[in-house]
Amino acid sequence: MSFLVENSRSFLRVAKRDLEEGEYNLAMFHAEQALQLCAKYKLYLKYGDYPKTHRLKELLGALGQSYDPLVVDLLEEAYIGSRYLPVRYAGETARRVVAEVERLMREMTCLS
Repeated sequence: MSFLVENSRSFLRVAKRDLEEGEYNLAMFHAEQALQLCAKYKLYLKYGDYPKTHRLKELLGALGQSYDPLVVDLLEEAYIGSRYLPVRYAGETARRVVAEVERLMREMTCLS
């Protein structure tokens, strides 16, 4: 299951590249994917499985992981909205979210 954490790291790298290129909607989506896969990896390590859900609040809650609720709300919205709805995220918002995802991934030891 190490592919989960490897893919998580890749999604974070892509989110950072999206920020540099001004692709803020994609940065939000890729940040969400990064955190989701990190959480699923940690749950797998802890329990041998993980919930088959995309809801970050549920995944992070199952880990007992604290998080910024505003950022997680934005990420859960971005999971669908960044791809299928006419939603536009500001650069400042996307940068804050990506930074928080990176912090959480470090705290959860998905990043060194």
